[in-house]
This record gives sequence, structure tokens and C-alpha cells, in this order.
Amino acid sequence: MTVQRFDRFEIQATKTPEGFIQDSPILGRVGIMEYRQPNGSIRREFRPPEEAFKADSLATLKGKPVTVGHPGLVRADNVKAVQPIGTVLTEGKQDGDFIRADVVIYNLDTAGRELSCGYALDTEETPGEWRGQHYDAVQRNIRYNHVAVVPKGRAGPTARLNMDGSQEYEYEEEQKTMKIRLDSGLEYDAAPEVIVAFDKLKQDNANLLGKNQTLKTNLDTTEAKADTLQAEKTKLDEQLKAKDKEHADSLNEAVKQRVSLLSVAGTHNIDKADELSDRQIKEAVVKSVRGDGMDLTAKSDEYVNAAFDLCKEDNRQDTMSQQRKQVKNPGSERKDEAPSSAADARQKMIENQQNAYKGGKE
Repeated sequence: MTVQRFDRFEIQATKTPEGFIQDSPILGRVGIMEYRQPNGSIRREFRPPEEAFKADSLATLKGKPVTVGHPGLVRADNVKAVQPIGTVLTEGKQDGDFIRADVVIYNLDTAGRELSCGYALDTEETPGEWRGQHYDAVQRNIRYNHVAVVPKGRAGPTARLNMDGSQEYEYEEEQKTMKIRLDSGLEYDAAPEVIVAFDKLKQDNANLLGKNQTLKTNLDTTEAKADTLQAEKTKLDEQLKAKDKEHADSLNEAVKQRVSLLSVAGTHNIDKADELSDRQIKEAVVKSVRGDGMDLTAKSDEYVNAAFDLCKEDNRQDTMSQQRKQVKNPGSERKDEAPSSAADARQKMIENQQNAYKGGKE
């Protein structure tokens, strides 16, 4: 199980000409560490030498920030709010049963004079004894995150910050506070770790707002695309209805023309006209009027249509003339002989037209 722990050791420091504090303090040790649980009980964890002095564990101390109090896990996205007051300059090194590292502290305005490491580790839940003392679990894979300056540590009253031998840096027991500003503009005094947690919540909230805005933008874009597709569908439906109507009208017109064409074919006694195409019927009508000798095979559709229209009109006028004659002479019978050639048929048609124009008088 991975957990976080905080150990405390004394500072024996010197001051630089710039006023910085430099030291190579004890930051850790082997042995049994005691940690107070949330329920008030004490948990004893053993840190064996092979874990305390493991090279990759000691290497994690270098470059870590020195903070006022424990702000929790220090990361790149919250280090500005944490406001580190120093840095661990070197990797950890073994000193007997202890771990030391060089540190520099830039700002002496702290609320304490002891050091406490913040680190993550894996616990092996195996109880045992070390040097006659019982422990509940073993610490493994220690990874340091920060070093905190704290008011008091486990080392007791001897864990004091002694500068240049006898000079002591006085401190107050009162915990240092910082200003926290709310969005409403109000300011409050709060502990650094509270401010770090507050800033993290603000950042998390800003991230959520950003994600919500992105989702809203994506939703608006999707709705716009859906509206566009719906408009295109409506337009296509209207075009399809117009095409269907156009097709239906065209079909009705074709049917009417076919019926009319079959009617004309009937007046010319064209056999099996319903089995012929429109052009074949028109050719048959033309030949019935002009004579079978006419060859329309190579003629264009326009030529055949014009010839058909003339023959259809000739036949209509001839039929009207015959009807008028029968009305004037109901007992008379037509004694004209069938034309012997296409030229005779043509001449006969002209005469019929002239008679029709004269009112039926020959």
C-alpha cells in the first residue's frame, strides 16, 4: 500500500553573507518510526537500512523544495502557491544510521526550526521486531517529495536551529498564516496548507469549467450540424415531391398521347397497333395515307412526326367532308375508287380539302 509520511529532525545551520541558511542536516534514519493514526492510535513502521540507503531513494532528495509546514504533495502546478523557502541541494547520503543532505533556506521568516521530510512509500504489512522493539509494518520504496520547516519534531527540545554555534534564531509557536482571497473579494488568514488545498480546488473547478465549455461548444456544433442536415433533408424531400409530380404529369401526358395515337391508328385500321411503338404507329398511319411505297426507315423522328401530323389532319378534314356529304345526300353512296398510287392519294387528299373548304360542294 502506498502512503505518505513526514519525519522530523533538528537543524544545525550556518548563515551565509546574503543571510541564507545553509546546513547538511539529518533528514532521515533507519529504525522504527511512530505515526499517529486518525483514531489516535500509534502505528510503528520499520525502515530497514537496505531501504533507507537505497541509491534510487536517496537520489529523490536532490532538488526538492523546502516548505513552511507540510502542504501535501508538491507538484509543478501548485508550487507557486506553496511558496518554497529553500531547496535540497544534493542527493541524500548515509551517515551511520542517518541520512543527510545539503540544504539552503532563503527566507528565515518561518514558524519553526525543525525539518520534516514529506515522502511517499509502499508499506509491507508484515509485523516483526527490530532491536527488541515491535513494529507493525515495513517501509519500502521511499520517494521524497519535499522537506518542511516545522515548529516541533520528534527529536524534542534538542531539535533547535543553532546558528554560528551559540546564536539562536528565535521563533514563535504560533503557526504562520497567509492571506487567501475569495472570488467575492474578501480576504482571510489561513494556514499555507489550507491555501494550497483551496488553490487546488480553484484550479480543479477552472478545469471543470473549461471542460464544460468545451462540451457545450461541441454540443452546439453538433446541433448546428443536425439542423443543417434537417434543412437539407427537407429541401431534398421537396425536390423529390416535385420530381414525383413532374414524373406523374409526364406519365399522364404520355398515356394521353398514347391513347390519342391508338385512336388515330384505329381510324386508319392499323392492325395490332397496341403492340407497336409510337414511331411504328406513326409510320403505319403515314403509309396508310401516302402509300406503302414510302420508305421512312432513314427519316428522323422530326420528319416522321411532321408527316404523321399532316396525314392526321388530312384524315380529319376528309372525314368531316364525308360527314357533310352524307348529311346533304343521305341516300347517296361514295363511288370513288381507291387511289392507284401515292400521287393519286395525294391529289385526292387535296381535292377533299378543297371540297371541305367550299362547304361540301364538288
